[in-house]
Amino acid sequence: MTPLTRRQFSGNPPRIIENLADQRNATIEVAESLHSRWIDLNKASEDYCNAIGPVASWKYNLDDTANDTTHLNDWGSVVFGRIVSDLMVAKYDDIRYWTKPNRTLTLEIENGTPA
Repeated sequence: MTPLTRRQFSGNPPRIIENLADQRNATIEVAESLHSRWIDLNKASEDYCNAIGPVASWKYNLDDTANDTTHLNDWGSVVFGRIVSDLMVAKYDDIRYWTKPNRTLTLEIENGTPA
């Protein structure tokens, strides 16, 4: 799994700073070289955070401010955990048996709505 994006923004309109691109690319390269399963959480979490913007993204921060954009609070763990589960099921159908769907949360994420 590629790393979760850091919820750091720049520009107008604000967009995620892609500061984990090297780690993302290395993860994919190693997984493919080993013929391992992998999912791109970095891209999916970046897309979601760009859709909901900085203020909504920071509500998932562990310390509830824009100071720690790496660690997640409990609700952030649920939201990004849902993204992980949905990515795995979409890419590897046999995972479906090991995950519980949450259609409401999935739709909020897919629609770029703050969850």
